[in-house]
Amino acid sequence: MPLSEVFARRELRLINEYRLFVAHYNSIPNAIHENNIDCEKAISWFLENWKSEIKDTHYIKRYFNNKRKAEINDLFYFLYEDLMIDFDTNQSMVRFLFRETELSKVEAIKKAICKFKAKKRRVPNISLLVNGADGLVKKTMDINRPKLKIEDNYNDDFKEIHQTIFKRLSRKNDKGLVLLHGKPGTGKTSYIRYLISSVKKNVFFLPPNMASAITNPELISILIDNANSVFVIEDAENVIVDRENVGSSPVSALLNISDGLIADCLNIQIICSFNTDISKIDNALMRKGRLIAKYEFKELETHKAQQLSNKLGFTTQIDQPMTLTSIYNQDEKSFLQKEKRNPIGFRKYDEVSVN
Repeated sequence: MPLSEVFARRELRLINEYRLFVAHYNSIPNAIHENNIDCEKAISWFLENWKSEIKDTHYIKRYFNNKRKAEINDLFYFLYEDLMIDFDTNQSMVRFLFRETELSKVEAIKKAICKFKAKKRRVPNISLLVNGADGLVKKTMDINRPKLKIEDNYNDDFKEIHQTIFKRLSRKNDKGLVLLHGKPGTGKTSYIRYLISSVKKNVFFLPPNMASAITNPELISILIDNANSVFVIEDAENVIVDRENVGSSPVSALLNISDGLIADCLNIQIICSFNTDISKIDNALMRKGRLIAKYEFKELETHKAQQLSNKLGFTTQIDQPMTLTSIYNQDEKSFLQKEKRNPIGFRKYDEVSVN
């Protein structure tokens, strides 16, 4: 094989690792690839521990992303009978090419290099269930990780509830129901966003206008393909209201998913948030063994509201409980119209004498 053929693209002088191996050993190699390796640390370790075994070296140094300084792209090391190790720093990949070298020798080096796998930063995301042309489909989107401290943003009685919820949602192959209710602006949605970014599970979100989809057979198909997930239903009044008060309620479907026979296969955990009074909720949802936790979000107590306001940099003197929305948005203009009242009373008329 002509040595010039080792270049994959002659105009850029990029060496192809397979052609380089053939040029060296005149045989077709076995190959093992390892992705997501911190090559800089791996190379340093490799030279420290295997320098005496290295028989030959090639490298390529290039300019990346218009940088002023050239950086090493590929480092090729040759050792043992015919082992070639390619550290591809640009792709964070290490390739092992060999034919006659014993596999155990290759595996020993590979196992050690895999200790330098770079930890992938988990980006929290949520899958929205929407109506597509062919029925229900999921659309996955990344969400921002909120900077939220439970002890600062919620009353003291919520800490224990949060620990219970987080522990259960973090558990694999679990099921059950979480009911979160309270007035608007008290932090229900913020807390759910915090959970989504903290729990290492797939999370599905059912928009309020699709509450009826919980009875759709297509939903079960989606959940079967995504077992061991968390299912969030926001503004869930239409889903969890007492069946005796509403003729057609999706409660039965919710019960089957959270604690019925099918729940043993799906292992789906469900979070329902709502504003309605808890007394209107179907009692079947409240049974022990089915309910993970329930909590009513209220205004932040006066002293905690003051503490949070101070941490946010406000100088307001707070003398009553406040919602999180009111605390975080103190400097924004309120567009709420004052309620107009028609006073009820008697109109006084002047007395008129008639002759």
